[in-house]
Amino acid sequence: MTTPADLDPRWAASEPRLVEAIRDEILAAPDRRITFARFMERALTEPGLGYYAATATRPTRDGDFLTAPELHPFFGRCVGRQLHEIWERLDRPARFTIREWGAGRGTLAGSVAEGLAADGSAFAGSLDWQPTDLPGRHPEPATGDFTGAVIANEYLDALPVHRVEQRGGRLLERYVTWSGAGYRAAGAATVRHSDGWFAEVADEPSTTALEAELAVSGVRLAEGQLAEIRPGLARWVSSAVNELAAGLLLVIDYGHQASVLYGPRRMAGTLITYRGHVAGDDPFSAVGRQDITTHVDISAVERGARTAGLTDLGRTSQAEFLINLGLGELLSRMGLDPETDGGAYLLARASVVRLIDPRALGGFKVMAFGRGVDRVPVLRGMATQAGR
Repeated sequence: MTTPADLDPRWAASEPRLVEAIRDEILAAPDRRITFARFMERALTEPGLGYYAATATRPTRDGDFLTAPELHPFFGRCVGRQLHEIWERLDRPARFTIREWGAGRGTLAGSVAEGLAADGSAFAGSLDWQPTDLPGRHPEPATGDFTGAVIANEYLDALPVHRVEQRGGRLLERYVTWSGAGYRAAGAATVRHSDGWFAEVADEPSTTALEAELAVSGVRLAEGQLAEIRPGLARWVSSAVNELAAGLLLVIDYGHQASVLYGPRRMAGTLITYRGHVAGDDPFSAVGRQDITTHVDISAVERGARTAGLTDLGRTSQAEFLINLGLGELLSRMGLDPETDGGAYLLARASVVRLIDPRALGGFKVMAFGRGVDRVPVLRGMATQAGR
């Protein structure tokens, strides 16, 4: 039987059932198009078919990219120390709930627990870790007011975005369409195929929220500039901490203030794909089999936190955050331990370099907000360049 992959190699690089599903939605739409946000949502989270929903090995050395928790357990040990400090400031509650968004394989939870045990922290006995993830992959956490922390580590960058461009003095939205479609007979069966592929077309924005998002930050795109907008980001932040009675919101991701994110240095936007640890810029090249991500609007995160009534506890780089929490000391102790395996130490040292490299993970932003937690004294993780 002839299959789509036989007709076009782009099908072979993609998840064909997902391509068909998205294509059919496009062809059934009144204008035969969908927003890029809808395309991205399905490409990443479609149950059983989307990039994040199909396998848990994506963020690993054998997968397509490495998050900080997957790179080395030292990351989790440092995060655990910051959580321990919050627990202390809240007078050691018997139950300290962690709601982790983008929990994936649970690597961060495991390394935090192991690190607290290694540090001899009594905090470990109070931990109640509630993982959640992108829609369609894991159930959302239990509901109800709680004391503890909300963590979003490299989560917000994967939330769907609308793609826009400034043309002729107007903001236009880039929709996803299908360049051609047909049917052919193959034996006793009828096989759908295509003489085209996903494409983009620009038209009036699907929602006024896109222009409003730029306006609230006081920015305007330059003529010919492309950009990505998450109009619900501030609302997501506010909603994520709605049930946080007391504790910490910790956001770690790559991003910029709106004035920089939408500034003239980023005329082509920030969308990037990852597959096999190789970066690309074509979101339609391997649908369902590659990551799609864009930089985060830090200004929107801050607005959401303010709306929720949280206190700004500071921001810094990931490199500074980890160093403040003893990353160097962890590596040094490992190197001085006579029982340390040489290969394990070399791997740890290489991981530390990447964790603090400002051109890699070290340049990520770490933002801390609190409820019932005073800004003074400054959190240990924010001890240098707090509030930056």
